[in-house]
Amino acid sequence: MPPRNRKHRSDRNHVVYRLTCIPTGEVYYGLTVARGRAFKKSMMTRWKHHVRNALKYEKKTILYDRIREHGPEAWRFEVMEVVRGKQPAHDLELSLIKDASSALNMEGLGRKKKRAAAV
Repeated sequence: MPPRNRKHRSDRNHVVYRLTCIPTGEVYYGLTVARGRAFKKSMMTRWKHHVRNALKYEKKTILYDRIREHGPEAWRFEVMEVVRGKQPAHDLELSLIKDASSALNMEGLGRKKKRAAAV
């Protein structure tokens, strides 16, 4: 039987979240798809992926450098808003990043910032 071409949903809920590095005060804005109505759990699942990428896979981004430098326990997590639809969620995330001038997000915007010497 041939695979069915399903229409992708455009009306899913997305969680826009903020991670704050407590020692430095730096913030990172991100978004993830909400799993049902468990908004905070969805955000925490995404946080676990960030930590895994930083510690296990040693990916090189400013955010992951800070996670390795200060440890996963040095971060505060906040759900900023739950947004219906992918594009409105991306628009809100980008607006928050620009308003905060968040250095931890700069790589995702196509602008590479120089990282401190490798930890």
